[in-house]
Amino acid sequence: MPYKILLADNDKITQRIVKNYLTNSADFSVYEAYDGQKALDLAKKIRPDIIIADIGLPLIDGVELIAMVKSELRVRMPFLISYTDQDVDLVEEALKNGITDIIKKPFERIEFLSRIKAAISYYQLLQETNFQREQISTHEDELNKLSLIVKKTANAVIILNTTGEIEWVNDGFKNIYGYTLDELAKKYGNNLRNFVSDPEYSWKRFEEVLMTRQSVSYVNKFVSKTGQLKWLQTTLTPIYDGSKIDKVVAIETDITREKEAELALKRQKEELLRLTDKLQEKNNMLQSQWKLLQDERHKVDNMLENILPKYVIRNLIEYGYAKPRNYRKATVMFADFKGFTIACKDLTPDQIVDYLNFFFTKFDDIVVERYVEKIKTIGDAYMCVGGIPVRNRSHPFDVVLAALQFQYFMSHLDLVDPERKYPRWQLRIGIHTGPLVAGIVGKIKFAYDVWGDTVNTAQRLQTACDPGRVNVSASTYNEIKDYFICEPRGLIEVKHGRKIDMYYVNGLKPEFASEKTGTFPNENFNKFYSSL
Repeated sequence: MPYKILLADNDKITQRIVKNYLTNSADFSVYEAYDGQKALDLAKKIRPDIIIADIGLPLIDGVELIAMVKSELRVRMPFLISYTDQDVDLVEEALKNGITDIIKKPFERIEFLSRIKAAISYYQLLQETNFQREQISTHEDELNKLSLIVKKTANAVIILNTTGEIEWVNDGFKNIYGYTLDELAKKYGNNLRNFVSDPEYSWKRFEEVLMTRQSVSYVNKFVSKTGQLKWLQTTLTPIYDGSKIDKVVAIETDITREKEAELALKRQKEELLRLTDKLQEKNNMLQSQWKLLQDERHKVDNMLENILPKYVIRNLIEYGYAKPRNYRKATVMFADFKGFTIACKDLTPDQIVDYLNFFFTKFDDIVVERYVEKIKTIGDAYMCVGGIPVRNRSHPFDVVLAALQFQYFMSHLDLVDPERKYPRWQLRIGIHTGPLVAGIVGKIKFAYDVWGDTVNTAQRLQTACDPGRVNVSASTYNEIKDYFICEPRGLIEVKHGRKIDMYYVNGLKPEFASEKTGTFPNENFNKFYSSL
């Protein structure tokens, strides 16, 4: 079963980034909510395994949301709060309210996935801790027998009376605290509220057990005999004598390494979080190292596949080089924004990059959906190619449909996010079909690229295009003319006196379009497309 993640964030870009990070994995199911009230209602319905909430959610903010989930659902799970630089003053308050982790926006892929892994590991630990708590509750009458078992466990097992006085500890107690029970009593006293770093908090949890008659789990700190600060995961469970609570059993696990790794990640943002949960402790060293190696290799493979085609990666690994490939026919698209330099004169560099990232990210989504290979961006220009690296016969249709969807997106920005005002940049697109060479050159900073007159011709077609239009060459027109409405432009002179026969593509023909603009194909077109 995939882990259910509830993402509560009113920022659609953040929603899209998280879904991009997680939905490709069978391990996660992502549920979205844009305000705190909807998130609370959804949490009641789906019972998520993890909640990621923006600290500045409308209606109910992230901290209130998590407090209400804890109160109304009575569940234990990892809670992650996301924040921006404007919310930094609220982070301390969030941490005081029992938040498992905090994540600063915008999310970085490796850090975000590491935090999710940490949350999953914490969730597994909670599940196992709940199981232990249920076992203790179920077998109250076998406490004496169980004491023989827990005596040698690596965890600290402590039996307290209802006033908080310690009556018995196992051998694991000294391993964690560094003191025997007598040594601890002489230095701090023999009561629960005497020796932890936050005694009032621990005592409140103890009183909660007595009042609710249910198990409670929390994290506290302690300075060991050697002066080491240790983080302890404590579970308090009531033991009954008839209907009356007679004892309270505390099971404590040393989670210092997990906490140190977590804090290091928050400070440095450059180290992967190293988890040392209870399940990992049961595995031998070889299994742990092998799993870590496989995880790292998977990350590298994913990053490489976003940069280079699989056949290039395979050749580089096996032979140290990748020979460029010749393609008899492929379709190249160039797109750029009209008057980009003038349009940006009143924008800061950060705003320019932010807007370009917004537009190019949408273009990326479109070309992936149309099976077109993105090659690169150069300033405000976007270049992609159909029919590579895997040869196919559908590439002219794929690229033209992608181009029409580019223009549709640019003309319908108000529907994307009505509250945000995006710049009204106009896009020019040129498309040409012909032979080319694709591959990588050089030996450092590899980049997949294409060469040939086909590439230059596509760029010339873009330059000769009117804003908001899709301009194709005769070679592309001859491939698509039976299915698209095309407007002849005749021979138009481009750079160096060359003349190119050009056509504007106005959209799919009505019998192949699913809507009036002719941007999106219907079932008739799809039947033809599947036969290519």
